[in-house]
Amino acid sequence: MKSILKYLLAAAVFTGVAVSDSTSFSIYVVGDSTVQTYKDNVYPQTGWGQVLGYFFDASRVKVLNYAIGGRSSRTFIEEGRLDEVKGKLQKGDYLFVQFGHNDRDYSKAARYVEPSKFSGFIQQYVDAGKAKGANVVLVSPMNLNGSRNVFSTGSNNYDARGMMQTVAKNNKIPFVDLNMKSYNTYNNTYKGMGDYVTRYLYKKLEKGEYPNFPDGVNDGTTHFQEMGSMGHAQMICEELADNLRSNTNLSVDAKAALTTLVSAIKKRYTIKVKTNLSNYNGLITQTQYFPAGSPMTLRVTPNGQTFEKWVDDDCKELSNKMIYYGFKTKARDITYTAMFKGGAACTPISHASEDSYEDGPGGDSSSSSGEVEVKELDETLCSLDAGTDAWPSVIETYEPENADGFSETNHEGYTGKGFFNLDNSPYSKATYMVTSDQSAEHARVMIRYSFAGNANRDMKITIDNGVYDVAFPPTGSWDKWDTVYIDEVWVDALDFKVILQSATSDGGPNVDMIAFDMKDVYRTGCKAVRQKTGPVSIASKKHAMTPRKNGFTVNALGRKVLNANDREDLKKLPKGYYFRY
Repeated sequence: MKSILKYLLAAAVFTGVAVSDSTSFSIYVVGDSTVQTYKDNVYPQTGWGQVLGYFFDASRVKVLNYAIGGRSSRTFIEEGRLDEVKGKLQKGDYLFVQFGHNDRDYSKAARYVEPSKFSGFIQQYVDAGKAKGANVVLVSPMNLNGSRNVFSTGSNNYDARGMMQTVAKNNKIPFVDLNMKSYNTYNNTYKGMGDYVTRYLYKKLEKGEYPNFPDGVNDGTTHFQEMGSMGHAQMICEELADNLRSNTNLSVDAKAALTTLVSAIKKRYTIKVKTNLSNYNGLITQTQYFPAGSPMTLRVTPNGQTFEKWVDDDCKELSNKMIYYGFKTKARDITYTAMFKGGAACTPISHASEDSYEDGPGGDSSSSSGEVEVKELDETLCSLDAGTDAWPSVIETYEPENADGFSETNHEGYTGKGFFNLDNSPYSKATYMVTSDQSAEHARVMIRYSFAGNANRDMKITIDNGVYDVAFPPTGSWDKWDTVYIDEVWVDALDFKVILQSATSDGGPNVDMIAFDMKDVYRTGCKAVRQKTGPVSIASKKHAMTPRKNGFTVNALGRKVLNANDREDLKKLPKGYYFRY
């Protein structure tokens, strides 16, 4: 019976007959940081896999997002993530695959995929889906604003889009060309709009715009805000429908499966956004086409005009903030107006009644993007805001989650609670669960250490999925501390592991601390502590501390607290001084 229905569905599509289907299924999504699900504490950063569920009928479709930042088509497989997804796929499910951004990054050997091998790795995802009776949809990597474009004329000629399209053709499966769809949208729909794409779609945030980023952040070429990812999810749905209408390369099975998939896409409504000015020349949210219950952001960036409030088409005031976010769209076409001083008075706009609909995200936004279970941490390990302008995030290394060695305090000059002494073995390692609320493509990491001897105690340092060979020269004494640095570290806003692994028979050095040159990186499990701790500085542990109103401290001798801003300052740190938390 299922076979007969499949061919009836396909025949109906070829003849242009509308088909209604009530089949239930899951959509599994795999990809990189542009796709993954992010935590609330980094909002508005969002991946398209995180919001895809809003576009599908929640009574029929469950969306499970397994995308994770920093992975290429190769490393996602090597880490066993494809096997995990394959183990959960059921017959009739769908597997959405997007890779290419990290694959082409030849500067990072840990993730790079040679162009000649990219298609082979993508084929492994197709084969995994077919083996379970699932339906695979290949999604070309979205266009990234600036120098990291991944279409056929990209800067290093890595044609991820073209190679994915060829794999799709060879397997007669759907190809969602999100790359060219987004490229055309940026260059046509938003043409001549200055930095609209960077400021309103990508994560380039000015100071004070969002509570999670009070100082702002400039990530305007890689990662997306919620509205950017909502727009890409909409483009994916449009591309799926276009495949159904015009992709003559699809097999009969793929056409029937795509019919079922498209039939579950929810109705979308027109959301118009305008101002009450006839001469407005600033930025403003553009017209969107979202399903009911979708998250929506209204924002304006005036160019000399005085903003007053947002109103809906009934002239009801919604907010007096220039960025009004987090509300859910209605089940009807609607118009929102930014009201400016000196503009026309609000006039109600007639509209239809709201349709009935099932509220909710249309699926499960669950994700394997670095979520880890960790033991509850002692507050003294949460040196969260300790640090300096140059090294704002300090990781206390005294007690790892898993390790070969000992937590010790039997030498002078360490910072924080103590240090970790790795076993004298080429296999000894210490693993720390770390969370970052920020993303960075070129982070710098510092490791403070000590050991006596004549030969290096080199180590392999793993930070998320990047592996770095680091030389640790002798410091001359177990009480004398020095620092090494790792440059060009990719960090995504997620939970990840930092692993220190010995590379010599003498084992590793004593490790005192790890620091990042970016904000909001901390031991996983320290979030609650982090929220209640204030500014922290370097202070003497030999003397009682007297708090002062401005958040700084002086010791009992009245001496000014030291601030270590770089390696040289740390070298000058007197014995007994530490990062106070």
